[in-house]
Amino acid sequence: MIEDFIQNITKNNKVFVIEFKEDIAISQSLLFKDDANNPVNVVCFWSSKQAASKCCIDDWQNYKPQEICIATFIEDYLVNVYNESFIAGIDFNEQMEGIEADPLDLILDIIKVLKKNKMNLEFEYFKNITDLENQIQKLL
Repeated sequence: MIEDFIQNITKNNKVFVIEFKEDIAISQSLLFKDDANNPVNVVCFWSSKQAASKCCIDDWQNYKPQEICIATFIEDYLVNVYNESFIAGIDFNEQMEGIEADPLDLILDIIKVLKKNKMNLEFEYFKNITDLENQIQKLL
């Protein structure tokens, strides 16, 4: 569940991707199609290194889990996922089943938990969590 993912990443301040050289793991959406009726790309993220490692099979056998902090996850990954018109894949399993989420909605859900827990993040491109939230709201 998306709530479990957010609780885990905010508690640990860690998100995992799997990468090989400069490539990050991307799958195809089962739920979303683009204007040409093709599956939208899904950039995959995990809340634990163990779950990410389990997906380093088949096409991703040479990939390795990489840890990123939440601020980097939001600024450098989710914002780019949105800019590319991709979807965020959350805690996919080895069968490439998981949650597919709109990156902006995911950012707003993370912000809610951060605010509720009175957690602050240091951002490179935003002044603070409120600035981030305001910028995201403008895009919706």
